[in-house]
Amino acid sequence: MKFGPLFGLSTTPTTIEEAIADIRHFEDEGAHGVCLHLHILKPEFWTEENFHKLFSSAHRVELYACCYRNGGSTELTDEERADILLMAARNGADIVDVMGDIFDPTSGELTENDEAIGKQKALISQLKQSGVQVLMSCHVLSPLKAEEVVRIASALRDRGANIAKIVPKCDTEAELAESRRANDLLREKLGIPFVHVCGGGMGKKIQRFETVLTGGAITFVRHEGTNDVQPRVSQVLAYLQSRTPWAAAVERHNMGEFVGRVAVITGAASGMGLLASRRLTALGASVVMVDINQKVLDEKVKEIYSKGGMAYGLTADVRKYEDAEKAANKALELYGRIDFLLCFAGGNEARCCNSVVKFYEQPVDVINWGLEVNLHGPIYFSRACMPAMIKQNRGVIVCLGSVSGVEADAVGSMYGTSKSGLFYFVKCLALAGAPHNVRAVCVAPGPVMTRPSMIGMHTPMNRAAEPIEVVNLILYLCSDKASFISGSTHFIDGARNTNFGK
Repeated sequence: MKFGPLFGLSTTPTTIEEAIADIRHFEDEGAHGVCLHLHILKPEFWTEENFHKLFSSAHRVELYACCYRNGGSTELTDEERADILLMAARNGADIVDVMGDIFDPTSGELTENDEAIGKQKALISQLKQSGVQVLMSCHVLSPLKAEEVVRIASALRDRGANIAKIVPKCDTEAELAESRRANDLLREKLGIPFVHVCGGGMGKKIQRFETVLTGGAITFVRHEGTNDVQPRVSQVLAYLQSRTPWAAAVERHNMGEFVGRVAVITGAASGMGLLASRRLTALGASVVMVDINQKVLDEKVKEIYSKGGMAYGLTADVRKYEDAEKAANKALELYGRIDFLLCFAGGNEARCCNSVVKFYEQPVDVINWGLEVNLHGPIYFSRACMPAMIKQNRGVIVCLGSVSGVEADAVGSMYGTSKSGLFYFVKCLALAGAPHNVRAVCVAPGPVMTRPSMIGMHTPMNRAAEPIEVVNLILYLCSDKASFISGSTHFIDGARNTNFGK
């Protein structure tokens, strides 16, 4: 999950324009996501073009798509309904809802028909390949014992769902107490995120407030001004802030989109790559940490795990395209998506290869090392990771440049040549990714205190940057606050670039 638990219900729009207006309304109110009932749309809007327009319209919220058996979809077969969900996934939906009785509408809310279950599993697999989170739902709308809630949720999990959703009814104090017990059991036994939101007067009025604080992945809210007993965005936010001002439910909204996101980071076992890995995992992202130094990498992954972060270490050589493919495939296998690619791996060939001589004396293998690590590496990893970003209609690629890209160096010539090449490369990536909401930027530091010798490098501000200053800029550029920034190089060099280091 990217932002947090408050999802606005968009249950009335019949056109794409109305649905986009609903998304904007919920964004402005502070919701974290919007649940779009695609079955309410007029059938003429169920097209690739319209869905692309709809699902690329969100700037600060996740979009959850469902297609139930009402509204304009009553004449659809379940196979046609599945095609609509797949179309939503292809065009940028973040979460797709698969009904527990799809392909077997005679069974109630959870089919036990083997043929239908087989079709459900195949659909879920297809949806996951598009990079979405699959939520499987069971709207029982009658009171349930806590054990039955867990049984249903477990069945949804076992069919392949990333998130299990159960909607029973809750009208009495006894049913409210049972729903609280169900939440406790789900947290203890289920093992995946769950949505347990009760209908009924007591469920909508009380239980949905509590769900936000007791482990539920999503609770549903309405627009301001509704007469529905279901809580409104402002009511739930006020409830959270008055009781738990620093609770994760509120904090996730503030720190936003890194919760549930996935990053591939090269050069991740040390320096700024390690710092970015630590920061992203602390903010709720999962990270595939790529480095050539296996021993150090294993230690750093273990450290992140010990602090509650989600990280996987992959030993790789960025000079080899097959290793870049291996990293991208591992991210997709483990986490189902790639949201950020951060290319930190690199270094000055003269220093790294211990060959501090003029260019015309450099061995060719040192020249090749400088080009391959600093330029081929980001190119290879971008090529390997970008298709997943295109498919999910979202992604950010950050290449680490350097002020050396605008300064000449008679010794580390390939380092500066490669970094200037990255300035141009991100422009090409930005053009290719723009129609798919995939951005590319280059961050070009001056001297950074990653090693003591950096302190002697001149800047007009008379100091080197702290590594966290560079990482903070990168995280900002990855965030939705920078959603209109792409194709550009951002110098963070204490004004060194103003006079080319003189």
